[in-house]
Amino acid sequence: MILDTLTTIAVAMEGWGGYFVFFISLYVLIVLGKDLWLLRLREKTMAGMKWVTLEIKIPKENLKSPKAMEQVFASLHATYSFGFKPIDKWWYGKIEDWMSLEMVGFSHSMHFYAYIQEKYRNLVESAFFSQYPGAELHVIEDYTAKFGNDLPNDTYDIFGTDLTLGKDDYFPIKTYLFFEENIEERRLDPIATISEVMSGLKDDEMLWLQLLVRPTGDSLREKAQEFIDKTLGREKKKAPGFRDVIVEFFANLINAPVQYPNWGKGGGDEKPKEQKRLSPGEQDILKAVDNKLSKLSFESLLRFIYIDKRDSFTGANVPAVMGALRQFSTQNLNALRPNMATLTVPRAVGRFFRKPRLLKRKRKLFQNYIKRDMPMVPKWPFSLYLKTSVFSVEELATLYHPPITYVGAPNLEPLEAKKGSAPSNLPIVE
Repeated sequence: MILDTLTTIAVAMEGWGGYFVFFISLYVLIVLGKDLWLLRLREKTMAGMKWVTLEIKIPKENLKSPKAMEQVFASLHATYSFGFKPIDKWWYGKIEDWMSLEMVGFSHSMHFYAYIQEKYRNLVESAFFSQYPGAELHVIEDYTAKFGNDLPNDTYDIFGTDLTLGKDDYFPIKTYLFFEENIEERRLDPIATISEVMSGLKDDEMLWLQLLVRPTGDSLREKAQEFIDKTLGREKKKAPGFRDVIVEFFANLINAPVQYPNWGKGGGDEKPKEQKRLSPGEQDILKAVDNKLSKLSFESLLRFIYIDKRDSFTGANVPAVMGALRQFSTQNLNALRPNMATLTVPRAVGRFFRKPRLLKRKRKLFQNYIKRDMPMVPKWPFSLYLKTSVFSVEELATLYHPPITYVGAPNLEPLEAKKGSAPSNLPIVE
């Protein structure tokens, strides 16, 4: 029986079946080989990157609104390459640079960090000093190093997920402008809730928020313009095809004795369509979309990890943080949603082999955090499905900025004293 089957396959391979199998196999090998080549090149490029962790300390009396942080992000967009040539991508393995801005809560303390390539240290420091003149940025040891590469372990357990936009990227989330008022006592800080949660953590409890940003160009405009045209009732006029030209020619030929030829699809006498009347809600949506398109943008990924000891692990602070992130959501625009492929809850990993699969996902997510992994195309096999969203600098400043003084982050470690240089006319005793 087996011999007969093999004989049938061999006979089929001698004819067209052999050519079909050959070309299919060749196509698969080319696709796999191309992806493997690109992955290896990128791995070599990333291995050559030198990273540093900067701790950002802001003066205790900080009255700067998130608008200052928006200008910082605008300055950081200077790392954008404006695209690579094919030889840069396929031979040198060049990739768009990214960095990580992090808010971290330990027991009774809240910290701000920037995890950046060493070559961008001067850019990052200049961007912060220009908007926060009294700030200090120090190189420190990476705070994630004390846990190694494997969490959960016998001592600690974690909860984590990535958060992305729930709708198309051209819809913005609610930004800091919504929370601002001219009266200081009525002004709100968008991250006040998160800073309060971090300030109330107990011993051995940690809360890490990581905002990965990679500058991008005008990637949203085409899809956003389609949405705007559809909302306004504008019909995009298509260029006439060959069939349309022939039909129009004979129609004009037949009508020539009694009617002057009318060239051009649709005719010159067609009345323009009236523009659709928009409701106040639709007008607000279009204004918000247009405002987002007018600003510099980054491919971004917001990652959240909560760490606590196994014997005292509590999820009480998880819904508090998720609730704090819900304040940026609107029903008619956009919202932050967990990426279900990274969510570390039992229902998100399926019914079969639930416990080992959940443990594996937690460890992969933790490793993605400490490596500051950004999604790449193609991705490594068997890795987590990471997804980015496009945020404007206004949205990023809403998600990451130093708390304003009057809001109060009781356990934020501010800069207590301000450094300054000696006056130029200071007398010197020899």
